[in-house]
Amino acid sequence: VGAFVMRGAGCTINDMWDRDIDRLVERTRVRPIASGAISRERALVFLAAQLTAGLGVLVSLNTYSIVLGACSMALVVVYPLMKRFTHWPQLVLGLTFNWGALLGA
Repeated sequence: VGAFVMRGAGCTINDMWDRDIDRLVERTRVRPIASGAISRERALVFLAAQLTAGLGVLVSLNTYSIVLGACSMALVVVYPLMKRFTHWPQLVLGLTFNWGALLGA
């Protein structure tokens, strides 16, 4: 559940960061935030709900897992920006989406 919710939060953050760029790209211009079907404010409320659900799962774990899970937030937020500053954004994406494997170990 936590991986599902946090993957969704990562997608929401990505779409929020990229809304202006997504409007200019044929493949992404119909995304709800880019197209204006969902406002920035509503997207932020949805993101808050996703993060709250993720936090609910996280706090049910042991202390080590809570710290490890909380550290993943930096990757979740930074990934969309890596597309602007590096030629290897997929490296950060891979780390972000596979962080949950550390929690399961």
